[in-house]
Amino acid sequence: MEKVLTCAQMRAADEYTIRTLGVPSQELMERAGAAIAEETEKLLKECGGNRVLAVCGGGNNGGDGWCAARLLLEKGYDVSVLSIADELSPDCAVQREKYVGKTVQTFAGDADVVIDAIFGTGFHGEPQGVFAEAIRNINRSRAKVVSADIPSGLSGDSGLCALSVRADVTVAVGELKTGLLLANGADVCGKIVRKDIGISAEECHIWRTQAQDFAPLFPPRKKNSNKGNFGKAVILAGSLRYSGAPLLSAGAALRAGCGYTCLALPEELFSACIGKFPEAILTRAPSEKGVLRFDESFLRSLTAGADCIAVGMGCGVSRGVYDILCFLLREYKGTLLVDADGINSLAAFGVQALENAACKVIVTPHPKEFSRLSDSDFYDVLENGISLAQSFAKQYGCTVLLKGNTTVITDGETTLLNTEGTPALAKGGSGDVLSGIIAAIAARGIQPLQAAACGAFLLGRAGLYAAREKGEYSVIGSDVTDKLPQAILSLQV
Repeated sequence: MEKVLTCAQMRAADEYTIRTLGVPSQELMERAGAAIAEETEKLLKECGGNRVLAVCGGGNNGGDGWCAARLLLEKGYDVSVLSIADELSPDCAVQREKYVGKTVQTFAGDADVVIDAIFGTGFHGEPQGVFAEAIRNINRSRAKVVSADIPSGLSGDSGLCALSVRADVTVAVGELKTGLLLANGADVCGKIVRKDIGISAEECHIWRTQAQDFAPLFPPRKKNSNKGNFGKAVILAGSLRYSGAPLLSAGAALRAGCGYTCLALPEELFSACIGKFPEAILTRAPSEKGVLRFDESFLRSLTAGADCIAVGMGCGVSRGVYDILCFLLREYKGTLLVDADGINSLAAFGVQALENAACKVIVTPHPKEFSRLSDSDFYDVLENGISLAQSFAKQYGCTVLLKGNTTVITDGETTLLNTEGTPALAKGGSGDVLSGIIAAIAARGIQPLQAAACGAFLLGRAGLYAAREKGEYSVIGSDVTDKLPQAILSLQV
């Protein structure tokens, strides 16, 4: 896993390194400048160029740019600096004085590589005036772009932006920041290169997951094994309106490694689903007009021996679905995954049902669903999704998987970010597949935080494999399920 810090945490780490560990701020700036210069030189060699333009603001980010410009000048490159700030921070001013090369008053469009050092991670809002003009000029140029720490204009926390530099390479100084990975960060950062310059973060609760983090969850099976060793996942899903959702979830669960998969769906769908998955246990669930209804006797039978139950995919929002969830939250002792209309039913009829649950709970909302569930403004979720998910998870004692191009998974204490994926997954059915994957992993006894994070990673990787074969526009949910074996095998290499 890789550390990921908020901007406040990065500032605190800077202060700790300077004031407690005694590393001078100018020494850190020299290291940052050297890291930026190194990546700039790599791009110059790739494109066969020699001309560099550093566009510098007045803060310490601008100081990093001045430093990188000086170091490249000392190596013999043709370097110019465009300063667009009237006032400079003390450290930036020191670096400005050290630079003895060319400066320009207007943007020169003939550079091979532009160093973007206008704004750092402390920037908020929308660039205005000369700053906005500089960003637009950088984006219009044909030069390769190296951003110092973060593309200027991008929020270092949320990854949102109204106007931002589009970088080819972003040099993350010290540690990754959340904004590099969230929202627009994935589209404007280009290749992210983390450079350790000796800044010490005392603690970290946010981590980006990688393939090796999940390899231990899929060890070689003992020869002396049977299906009972790998858990039972139950998919309780579907309605006449959304008849495909339960099949997508069950198909994914079958491929994700549990021993038994039971698919319980409304009676009206039962005949149409016979034979779709011969390996699954198909069960009629009590329903009315194609929508699940509460039946305590049925639920007690369904939960017997179930290690994980996934509820809500394609169910429709109804009091019956809510009553089913309330019963499971009170009585069930395994892991309960609540998705889609399960989440919407909780939001509609009372999220307090999550309080003091007898089972381990995973909720898997997309931002709009989470805004309903947490009674938050939708744009607040986009801006502060990590902190809101952390607070919700802590309040209700559950694991939250907040969907997005970077998925946030948190139990309120530890937060994991999954960046494995593809826009091919931006299609109906992907969430149903995800629920099935997580249910199968959790059914094997994997704890909710790990199971949810692993499920998100496998969905993303299987989606990537499917997109390579089908193209980003043509991937459908069943294509992703078909690539799950390949995704799981990739963990075992």
